[in-house]
Amino acid sequence: EYAASKLLPWRVQVEQPTLFGLIGDVRGRSVLDLACGDGIYARTLADRGASRVHGVDLSAGMIELARKHEAARPRGITYSVCDAAEVRGLEGFDIVMAAYLFNYAQDRAQLRRMAESAFRSLKPGGRLCGVNDNPRTAPERYRYYPEFSFLRYIEKPQREGSAITWAIQPLTGEPCMFDNFWIAPETYREVFEQVGFTEFRFVDAHVAPGADPTPFSDFLDDCPICGISAVRPTDR
Repeated sequence: EYAASKLLPWRVQVEQPTLFGLIGDVRGRSVLDLACGDGIYARTLADRGASRVHGVDLSAGMIELARKHEAARPRGITYSVCDAAEVRGLEGFDIVMAAYLFNYAQDRAQLRRMAESAFRSLKPGGRLCGVNDNPRTAPERYRYYPEFSFLRYIEKPQREGSAITWAIQPLTGEPCMFDNFWIAPETYREVFEQVGFTEFRFVDAHVAPGADPTPFSDFLDDCPICGISAVRPTDR
């Protein structure tokens, strides 16, 4: 059901342009996909010319799906079952992609372990790019989006570790529900700086350049998702 939800219009026309706009040209570059799920974005990067793609996910079921896709149409992508916060021995990547990884951290310490894992995996000068539950959302803006087939609400009072519940209705199949967790934007910035990243920033979600944003105007107003970008500097 979660894999099927990746085909919803807001995911294809907002999530993907935001993520791949941050990543840019991957031809000849190596990419580590942390929290890769069934490998949908790993496959996209391989198709766009990445020289090496490896996906990591905590879910053995998701990795099984990813490997089935690879077997059906080989692209040279490799996968491993692993906690994305504990990745070891996968180093020297040009890009680490993290689509909805950091929003699973329930506190500062767990967020730091995830950030450290991404930092270790990058070569000096490499970039971290991702999409995330938007921690900048005003509390009153957590709501139901009937036109986009999902709801999102937060445990109150809002505090570090408050559960953010998503319920998404894919185009086919049963709804899927899962929890993310809220950590303040300033905590993100502090943690990534402490780990050693520079140029950390949240990036507003957007449609593809040249596309009409009108159908998504309500979704983009205080958008529930955002991009994340940071750099491992060359002198560390």
